[in-house]
Amino acid sequence: MTGTLPRRGTSTQDRPVAPARPWAEEWLARLAADAARLIPAVSGPTAAVRVAGQAARIDLDLAVSYGAHLPTVAAAVRRRVTARIEAHTGLTVESVTVTVVDMPLPADLSTAGGDRARGDGIPAAGG
Repeated sequence: MTGTLPRRGTSTQDRPVAPARPWAEEWLARLAADAARLIPAVSGPTAAVRVAGQAARIDLDLAVSYGAHLPTVAAAVRRRVTARIEAHTGLTVESVTVTVVDMPLPADLSTAGGDRARGDGIPAAGG
């Protein structure tokens, strides 16, 4: 047998370094939208991601359920998306911009609102 094998405990300086993996921004956008969708009050998220070197910036447009506390939902989305992108890619997330584009009303509020405004839904006294 000829040649020598590296011994255990040798430094990583001698080993070749794999090139950085180029991340497709469309794939990162789907990953970010899927992470945002896991927050209970969020629906229909769409994302756009820009990568420069090892840093990513994420823009999210989403709908939030009526009655949800928007700052809490936005903070939860930022945390979840940042953790997911960093864990799956090793990229550093510089910013996550959350834009609430819709706040759909529950079905019973949207139909009952018109009746209440006219007074049809309020029973008369004594009767």
